[in-house]
Amino acid sequence: MPNIIYTPGLRDLLTHQRTFDEAEYVALLERDTSTYSPSKSHETLLNQEGWQEISVASYSREVIGNVAITADTVNDRVVLDCGNVDFGSLEAGQTAKSVIVARNDGGNLGPLLRIDDDAGDLLPRALGGGNFSVHINATGLITFAQV
Repeated sequence: MPNIIYTPGLRDLLTHQRTFDEAEYVALLERDTSTYSPSKSHETLLNQEGWQEISVASYSREVIGNVAITADTVNDRVVLDCGNVDFGSLEAGQTAKSVIVARNDGGNLGPLLRIDDDAGDLLPRALGGGNFSVHINATGLITFAQV
């Protein structure tokens, strides 16, 4: 589950033309030398002070696939889910400190969520140790429920 859900990203997720199953969402890796201070109010990652993305030659942003939006009537919730994200084998020399899922509007990155802490000890993680994959929790990427 995410550590931060960006409010503008959530707003955009719920608008007609930017829904999770209609827009292009990508996963990207934030570099450990980044001094970016995340705020739930950020509209974009572009020009954020201190923002640094992984830059090794084999790295590229990965498009989120296998998107599913499911009404779970047994547990009274809606689940937004996607497939695991595989960045492939990235060469050594840098460390990833967070995974960000963002809407890609022609190069403008509207962040939806940020994961910088996880139960599986994935982050921070030095590159060069084989395949870098992000496994999405079995309960989904985001769960909406009335409390």
